Amino acid sequence: MAKVKDIKDRIRSVGNTMKITRTMELVATAKAKVAADRIERAIPYFESLNEIASQARGQGGVASHPLLEKRAEVKRVAVLVIVGNRGLCGGYNSLVLRMARDHIRALEAEGIESVLIPSGGKAFTWLKFQEQDYVEGYRQFEDKPQYTETEKVAERLIKMFMSGEVDRVDLCYTHFFSAGRQSPVTNTLLPLSSPESEAEDDSTGNAQETDFIIEPDPASILNAIFPLQVKLDVFRSYLSAAASEQIARRIAMKNSTENAKELSKNLKMLYNRLRQAQITTEILEIIGGSEALK
Repeated sequence: MAKVKDIKDRIRSVGNTMKITRTMELVATAKAKVAADRIERAIPYFESLNEIASQARGQGGVASHPLLEKRAEVKRVAVLVIVGNRGLCGGYNSLVLRMARDHIRALEAEGIESVLIPSGGKAFTWLKFQEQDYVEGYRQFEDKPQYTETEKVAERLIKMFMSGEVDRVDLCYTHFFSAGRQSPVTNTLLPLSSPESEAEDDSTGNAQETDFIIEPDPASILNAIFPLQVKLDVFRSYLSAAASEQIARRIAMKNSTENAKELSKNLKMLYNRLRQAQITTEILEIIGGSEALK
């Protein structure tokens, strides 16, 4: 009897868990949609800024800039690792953290010192477990990272690079390609990529140059645009990470809900068999008792 009761309690427990995972799946779906919409709305601004910078370079912009400077010898690299503050999102956090670990090991193999900057509560937990050294990081970013917050992160990275504290800045995060594809990536944030001729990208050779008037001058425009590009790259990385985390959580909760349904189904079948066996035993005992009285 106790075994049947235990199974019945477990069925109830699995049902309650299934309600929770289903609710979390719906919440993550809504948050993922909001995060993806933020990325879509920001993309035209990113593209327009790159276009303005390209046109300014083509009109006699700066030939060199501190944020474009590639150091002759890279001795120290700052690595910003962006993960989530919470779990229950499948392998989202672990994939980025393993990628960051491999990246740091690759730098060490080349004799390059790494300065690890964690962002996200799970990064701090992982680093403590790995006994990995790191500098002060960030825990405040949640589902909706704001530009004013990510701007401070970018300014810190710019300061570290321009002061010579580090020779390069890398980002490790999950890039949002589309709603159906997200992947951990490691990108170089600083130095910025050197400008390339836009005409080389036109395979037809019919690229048309537009005569823009840039005031006060291209150099001044680029001096303002380059730091802004860095800040927007950091902001976009946080947006991508936030959207990817919610999609990973939605998938994880969906799988958990389906597993709970299957487990509940199996438990109910087991409960019915045990209950049927118990009833059969009780009937046989009654029949045996009545036969003994005859």
